[in-house]
Amino acid sequence: MQQQIRTLGNRVMMAFARGVLRAVSDSTARQTLQVELLRGELRDGVERMQNYGFTAHPHPGADAAIAFVAGNREQGIALVVDDRRYRLKLEPGEVAMYDDLGNKIQLLRDRVQITAVQALKIDAPSVDITGLLTNNGKIVGSTHTHPGDSGGTTGAPN
Repeated sequence: MQQQIRTLGNRVMMAFARGVLRAVSDSTARQTLQVELLRGELRDGVERMQNYGFTAHPHPGADAAIAFVAGNREQGIALVVDDRRYRLKLEPGEVAMYDDLGNKIQLLRDRVQITAVQALKIDAPSVDITGLLTNNGKIVGSTHTHPGDSGGTTGAPN
């Protein structure tokens, strides 16, 4: 009986691990990782589960939390990957998407802020803005208002 309890305890202890990301492969339907676990244990082909609609390609050196089905170290699933080197500091209730270059979309307490390091491109057949639009730079190209709109710029760029 003690041996069975010891075996069960070992499986439970082997079911979860914390590790450091060493490599990422995005060549298959599900991203796979090479992860170095805490005692120098290197695992290749660890599948990374990501939330639907969101994906990322983390850098080596990021932290990972891995679950192993029934404690079997050959069947790892990365549940979470985080990289403290780039993580934003937020106030309670705030949310953000960000990358390692400084691009970010932040849902802050008092505003939504989009920061693009190089350029912001919007591809859409139509863009509607409700509220005051402030331009602190140059408008390149042409702008116009639709009939019935109040104010705005028509014709040549500023």
